[in-house]
Amino acid sequence: MPPPPPKTVASTLRHLVLPLSILAVGLVCTLGFYVWGRHVQALDDQARIRQYSERVEAALRDHLGRDEDLLLGAQGYLAQRGAVTPAAWADYIRRLDLARRHPGLSSMAFIVPVPDADLASFLAHGLPPGSHYHLPRADPQPLGDPGAEGRHLILTRCEPAAQSPNAIGLDVGASRTQREAADRALATGRAALSGLLYFNKDQGQQEAVALFLPVFRAGKAGRHLLGWVSAGILIRPLVRDILRDEDRGLTFELLDDSSTLVTPWLYASPRWPVNAQPVAIHHVRFAGRSWEVRYAELPAFRHTAALPPTGWLLATGLVGTLSLAAGAAGLAGTRARALDLAGRMTGSLHQALARNRGHLENTPLAVIETDADFHIQEWNPAAERIFGYTQAEMLGQDPRLLVPDPQQASLSRRRKAFVAGRGGSLRLTLESLTKTGDLRLCDWTITGIQDDEGGFAGAMFMADDITERRKGEEALRQAQKLESLGVLAGGIAHDFNNLLTAVLGNTEIALLQAPEGSLLRAALERIDTAARRGADLARQLLAYAGKGRMAVRPLDLNRAIQEMSDLLAVSISKKVALACDLQPDLPAVEADGAQVQQVVMNLVINASEAIGDQPGTITLRTRSAQLGPAELSASFPGQALEPGPFVRLEVEDDGCGMDAETIGRIFDPFFSTKFTGRGLGLSAMLGIVKGHKAGLRVDSRPGQGTTFTLLFPACDRPVHAEAERTDSTPGLKGRVLVADDEGSLRDLARSALESAGLEVLEARDGQEALERFEAEEGRIHLVFLDMTMPRMGGAEAFRRLRRMDPAVRVLLTSGYTEQEALDALDGLVPDGFLQKPFRIRDLVAKAREVLAAAPSRDIS
Repeated sequence: MPPPPPKTVASTLRHLVLPLSILAVGLVCTLGFYVWGRHVQALDDQARIRQYSERVEAALRDHLGRDEDLLLGAQGYLAQRGAVTPAAWADYIRRLDLARRHPGLSSMAFIVPVPDADLASFLAHGLPPGSHYHLPRADPQPLGDPGAEGRHLILTRCEPAAQSPNAIGLDVGASRTQREAADRALATGRAALSGLLYFNKDQGQQEAVALFLPVFRAGKAGRHLLGWVSAGILIRPLVRDILRDEDRGLTFELLDDSSTLVTPWLYASPRWPVNAQPVAIHHVRFAGRSWEVRYAELPAFRHTAALPPTGWLLATGLVGTLSLAAGAAGLAGTRARALDLAGRMTGSLHQALARNRGHLENTPLAVIETDADFHIQEWNPAAERIFGYTQAEMLGQDPRLLVPDPQQASLSRRRKAFVAGRGGSLRLTLESLTKTGDLRLCDWTITGIQDDEGGFAGAMFMADDITERRKGEEALRQAQKLESLGVLAGGIAHDFNNLLTAVLGNTEIALLQAPEGSLLRAALERIDTAARRGADLARQLLAYAGKGRMAVRPLDLNRAIQEMSDLLAVSISKKVALACDLQPDLPAVEADGAQVQQVVMNLVINASEAIGDQPGTITLRTRSAQLGPAELSASFPGQALEPGPFVRLEVEDDGCGMDAETIGRIFDPFFSTKFTGRGLGLSAMLGIVKGHKAGLRVDSRPGQGTTFTLLFPACDRPVHAEAERTDSTPGLKGRVLVADDEGSLRDLARSALESAGLEVLEARDGQEALERFEAEEGRIHLVFLDMTMPRMGGAEAFRRLRRMDPAVRVLLTSGYTEQEALDALDGLVPDGFLQKPFRIRDLVAKAREVLAAAPSRDIS
C-alpha cells in the first residue's frame, strides 16, 4: 500500500481556510458585539448621569425655592405687623413645621440694622432679657470691625430656639458674606444668598448658607426698612434629603462659584473616589449666587460584567458565528423597535397623566374620588378652596363629613341605591358643610366607577359652589319684587295722597264751622287725626318705593309710642296684653316719627303673631344708656355705631321664639314663618333702622320668646311741638289757574283760594292748562300745577308754560317729595312746592308767599 502523500503547507492551509475564516468571522462578530455593548452601555451611563444631575439640581432649586417662599411669607407677616414679640415669632415659626416640611432649614431669624452710633442704646433696650451682643465664633470671611461700614446687623428673633439657643444678639454684619447678601437683597428687593458659613450645633460646626430678604413697612413718608428676615440652611441635611432614594452609584459635591475663598467647597462628598475626575460639571444659579455641582461615578455604578474570557468568546464565535450574528442582528432590530414603541407609549401616557393632573388641579370644580368603601382617594385644590379641608386631612375620610346633620338620615339609602345600580350618574343640588361649619350650596355630579368585571369600584364626586351665584339670582329676584312693589306703592301713594288732601281740606273747612266742644267737632278732629296718620302711611309707601325722604327731627320716643298705643291695641290679638315700661325724661332722638311708628307697628304685630292664639304679653320698654366701644362691640357686633348716649327701645314677647336659622332669614323680603304674601315685613323695618344709623339686635330661643332691641343715638336738641298756624293777613288779589286731574282737589283748591280773594280757573290736565293759559293772554298770575296728570303731566306743562311766559309764577304740588319733583324738571326751578296731602291754610299761605315774591305785574 503506498504511503499517503505527504501533507504540504498549501494543503494544510486549504483545510484551515474555512475553520480560520469561521474563526475570524466569529472573532470579528464577538469583538463587534463587545464594542457595540460597550457603546450602548456608555449611552445608558450618560443618560443615567444626566437624569441623576437633573433630579439633583431640580431638588436643590426646589428646596431653596421653598425656603425663599417661606421668607416671602414671613416678609408679609412682619411688614403687616411691624415688630413682633418673641412669643408671636415663635408661634408663627412653629406653625410652619420646619423640621418636617423643610429639611435642611435650620432656623428663621429677623435681623435689624443698628447704626454704629446707636449700638450701646440698642444693646441696653433692644435685646430680650438674658441675651447679649456677640460675634460669630467661626466664619470663613470675618470682618474685623462690624460697625466700620456704618451699621451693625443684629439678630433679634430666631426660631426654633432649640436649634439656635445662642443666636439672639449675634452681629451677622461681622460676616463679610452675610453683609454682602443683606446689602444685595436690600438693593434688589429680592432674596439674596450668602456664601459659606459655619453654624455651631450640638454635633459641632456645620457648613451652612443664609438666605436674606428685606422687610419694609409702608408709611406716609414712603417705605421704611424694618430689617431682614433670614433663613439658615444647613448644607449636609439639605444634601441628605436630596440624596434620599437617589441613585447609589453616583455622588456629587458643591462648590461656590461666587466665593473668593481658596477652597470654596460647600459640600465635599465623603464617598468621592480618590483622585477621581468629575464625569459632569453643572452650574446652578439662585438668589444672586452660582454653585458648581460636580458629579462622580462610584464603584457600584457599574452593573455590567467585564469582557468575557477569550476562550468562551472564541468557542461561542466558532460554534455559532453566523447564527449568532444573524440572530443578534434580528434581536437588535427587534429590541430597537420595541424600545421605540415603549418609549412612545410611555411618553403618551405621561402626557395624558400630566394633562389629567393639570385639569384636576386647575378646574374650578371640587373633584373627590373614593374607593368602593367611600374612602377619599383624591381631593383636588378646588375642594380645598370650597370646603376648607386640606388634602392631607381628607384622604381616607368619608365624604359624609360634608353632609349636614339633617341630611345624614337619607344618605345611607342613597348610597345603597347608588351602589346597587353600580354607580351610574346622579345630579343633586345640596347644602354642604365646610370645615368652619358654614353651609355652601353646591351642584353635585356623582358618577360611579366600575372595575374590569363591571362591579362597583368607587365614585367620582364633582361639586360646583353656586352659593354666590344663587345669592345673586335671589338678590335679582328680590330686587325685581321690590321694584314692582315700588311702582305699585308709588302709584297707590299718589292716588291716596289725592284722596287724603280732599279729606283733610274738607275736614278743615268743617272744623271752622263746628261749635267748640260739640260731638261733631270731636268726630271731625278724629277724622283729621286719622287722615294725618294716613298721610304718614302714604309717605311710608313712598319711602318703600324709593321716592320718599326721611323727615328727621328731634323726636320724643315715649310720646310717639303713647300716641299709637290705641292703634297698637286694636292691631294685635285680643288675648295678647300690651304693656309699656317707658323711662321718664327720656332724651330725644333724631328720627322720622312716621317711620319710627311704622317700625314699632311692625315689631308689635310680629310679636303678636309669634304668641298666636295663646294668652301672652308684649312689652314696650325704653331706656337711656351711655355705651362705650367695648359694650357696643359686644352687644351690637359689626354695626357702625359711635360711642356716646343712646336711647334703647325693646319690644319683648313671650311667644314661640325662633331658632338661629330662622333669625338669619327674618329680614329677607317676603319671608314669613306664618303664611306667604306678607310683603316687606321686617326687611322694611331693617332699612328704616339703618337709615336712622341705629343699631338692631335680636335675642330669641325656641319656646322662650323674642326681644328686638333698637339703639338710637340720642340728641341734645329739644323736641318742638308743631304750632297751629293762623292766617290773619289781608285777602289776596289775582287770577290762579288750578290744574289737577282729581275733581275733588280742584273744588277744594277753588274754595280755599276764592275764600282768600283770588279768582280761580280750572284745568283737568296739563294740555288743558296750556290752552287755558294761552287763551287768557297773560292775565294768569299763578299756576297751581299737579305733577301727575293724564295726557300731559305737570313737568312737561311746566316747561311749556315757562317757554310761553318766563315770568309766570308756578306752584307745584305732588304726592312725592320736592326733591323727586325737582329731579323730573331737568334743572327748572318752580316758585313754590306743596306736598300732598296739604291743608287749606298751607295752600293759601304758599300762594300768598309765591305771589308776594312775583315781579311787579298788574294783578288787579
